[in-house]
Amino acid sequence: MKIEIIDAPLRISLFGYHGSLDGESVPVVGKRLMDKMWREVQALSLKTKGINHWVYLPDSMMFTGIELAEGTPAVGTLEPLEVSLERYLRFVHTGPYSELPQIWPKLVAEIKQRGETPAKPSLEIYGHWNEDPAKCETTILISLKRGN
Repeated sequence: MKIEIIDAPLRISLFGYHGSLDGESVPVVGKRLMDKMWREVQALSLKTKGINHWVYLPDSMMFTGIELAEGTPAVGTLEPLEVSLERYLRFVHTGPYSELPQIWPKLVAEIKQRGETPAKPSLEIYGHWNEDPAKCETTILISLKRGN
């Protein structure tokens, strides 16, 4: 696995919806939130960068969001979320989204093997859709605690 440890701040302004996992699987909750978000974006004809972000928050919460195009005002019921990572692992997965649940434990094990501690928030940033699942790209960002 080709991973990078990034020791520089990253800030992303997203608009979308929060939800609790409440015993449901991440794909089920994430898809429900993402579908709700896209319905609102399309109903309001908002200009976006077209990239889905799934943000994993503390307390079994998640957020699915989108970056709005520059100059696009946030309206409607979309919730804002400012994501701030000070130090993090970056990994780009190329392949089917269905492989992502197997990737996360490997990344967490690699983090711990390096003497690091994973933290929240963490993200999956989905590249533009490709009909060939083997060519789909997902960037995974996992926060790392400082002072390890």
